[in-house]
Amino acid sequence: MTELMEWAKHHFGTAQLGSARRTRRLVQSAAKIAAHPEKSFPQIFDWNELRAFYGLCNRPEAHLQSIMKPHWENTRAAMAKEPLVLILHDTTELDFSSHHKLEGRGQIGNERGRGFLQHNSLAIVPEPRRVLGLAYQQLRARQPAPLGESTFQRKRRPRESDLWYQGIRAASRPPEGCCWVDVADRASDDYEAMRSAHEVGHHFLFRANQNRNVFVTAAHDRKEPLLDFARTLAGQSVDTVEIPGRGSRPPRSAQVSLAGAAVWVPAPAGTPKQRSQPVIPAWVVRIWEPKPPAEVKEPLEWILICSVPTTTAKDLRTRRDWYCGRWTVETFHDIEKNGCSEEERRFEKAERMDACLAVLSVVAVRVLQLRTLLDSSPAAPATEAATASEIGVVCRHFRLRVPDLTVRQFVHSVAKLGGFLGRRHDGEPGVRALWRGYQRLQDMVAGYELRHDSHVGYT
Repeated sequence: MTELMEWAKHHFGTAQLGSARRTRRLVQSAAKIAAHPEKSFPQIFDWNELRAFYGLCNRPEAHLQSIMKPHWENTRAAMAKEPLVLILHDTTELDFSSHHKLEGRGQIGNERGRGFLQHNSLAIVPEPRRVLGLAYQQLRARQPAPLGESTFQRKRRPRESDLWYQGIRAASRPPEGCCWVDVADRASDDYEAMRSAHEVGHHFLFRANQNRNVFVTAAHDRKEPLLDFARTLAGQSVDTVEIPGRGSRPPRSAQVSLAGAAVWVPAPAGTPKQRSQPVIPAWVVRIWEPKPPAEVKEPLEWILICSVPTTTAKDLRTRRDWYCGRWTVETFHDIEKNGCSEEERRFEKAERMDACLAVLSVVAVRVLQLRTLLDSSPAAPATEAATASEIGVVCRHFRLRVPDLTVRQFVHSVAKLGGFLGRRHDGEPGVRALWRGYQRLQDMVAGYELRHDSHVGYT
């Protein structure tokens, strides 16, 4: 717990909750949750600790903004030290349909489900890939659109699409010499998100969804629909995209062509003060499978719109790699839901759930960083990925040498505790095996520390 307390102090220790006693309680609670995030709170805490944590979550001062602000500030400080950072924006639905007593839920899924929208802005370094943390997070209950609403009215009320540009603006302006690129999927394809990135000094890389009219000449004298124009471009390069498996879909390698061209994006009709809005210079990038395998029902096609100049084959491959990095935030959502059991928590008011989810989200970042280190720094010392107690237990259990233990050896050992076989053809461990192994490791660490506690006597 000593190492976890230091971690919790770093990410929660300056939270402003109205009293120093509440901040200390937050730090202590976060450290205990980080040791066993998949367990229910009654399993993690004793009765007095449980009452104290519930009391903390019930305080009006304990909300997402106040609890997560220290972590956001730490992340942005780390971002300022890197020449290039990708900020991965994505929204996930937290499903509390079966939790009928939870007040403040909104519609999700097919509108019969009930829960919250959680929008995350996750900062990573693309090469070698490292997770810096959450630059921002938003939690919202979806509100149904008013009946008979016009486009003009829709653009003048709070909307779900606001999550994207609010996440972009919240990350703040990068310091001189730093390039921050907002990366997002098709739901982000909105002029306001592009303009927001431009206004705070970011670049953007969004997957296009709307066949919006764009200028295709520097003189702005010819317009074409964006998606149609992208599909007329001749391939400039060929390469491979590794597509991860999802559900019943197995992973595969796609042989793709890449093409790009400059475009200029005007404000669409219905935008407030449309004529005074800037025309945003960008590049459209198309990545597609010209000859997909016969068994593939949906050939890969990504049409991206990017503000970073993209003129060479190397530039095209780099933009592809940046967009592939977006899958990191989907892994983060998987860890939140299946590792930290966010959807299993049973607070009865949205305000209390808000505080609980804030703590669990920062814990999920810690686990994601461990998995990402396996890809970025496999030969680094294991001390970069684990505490001294965790390393000691792994080495004792698997009979490994502590001074020589690498990140790869440590992560593989943890995954083996979760069922990973580690055969030559098995590749790298998945998140599920790593997560199960991590939970088992924490139980072993607790026993190890108890055995070596000089204040405990044995007969």
